[in-house]
Amino acid sequence: MFTEKEMVQLFMAAAGSMGFAVIFRIRKDCLLTAAFGGAGAWFFYLLVSKGGGSYMAASLAGAVFCGMWSEFWARRKRQPATVFLISSVIPLIPGNALYQTMNSLVSGEPRDAWRWGIVTGLTMVFIAIGTSLVSALFILREKVRR
Repeated sequence: MFTEKEMVQLFMAAAGSMGFAVIFRIRKDCLLTAAFGGAGAWFFYLLVSKGGGSYMAASLAGAVFCGMWSEFWARRKRQPATVFLISSVIPLIPGNALYQTMNSLVSGEPRDAWRWGIVTGLTMVFIAIGTSLVSALFILREKVRR
């Protein structure tokens, strides 16, 4: 299903998420959970990308996964959801699009800079929507329960 390159990407997403979890001083018993969250986010990103989805749709899918993952594990490990959310969403940050935006600006290509800037901004908006939507649904669920 996935190529060798994509398997390496999944591993690196987990490693990057774990690295940021260490930087953010997440408890040791939560490090692997944060790492698997990052790998899961990238897994869904790749699934949507391979299915023909856009950069933004793939980021939205990964962000929804991150939101669900962090809410689930926050309850299991008795931690705030942001502990898992922040480190899990790291692989989805649109680094390439941001690089292309800045490169186009420096190269004096304003059309490309605008195009890449819009892609970067929308991708970040879709990540925010995905994580916020899941969080809102969990909050609503708790209110309905009470």
